[in-house]
Amino acid sequence: MTKTLEKLIDTCYNIKVFLAVSSYELHQYEDGSFADFKVAKVTDPRTLLIKAGSHQVRLFAEGDYIIIRVFESI
Repeated sequence: MTKTLEKLIDTCYNIKVFLAVSSYELHQYEDGSFADFKVAKVTDPRTLLIKAGSHQVRLFAEGDYIIIRVFESI
């Protein structure tokens, strides 16, 4: 496991606790990994970005949910 993947997993744990969700999906690829969080709403996007740190974050809709995607910093 690379150091950047370890950092992504640590960051995602902090985001998971902040969002109060039970799980997230981790997608691991050779050219970069990312994690998806599925939530009904984002109440504090500023704190979410602070928790994400140097990781790139994207938000997009999927049905009735918001997907928060956090990318590995390479």
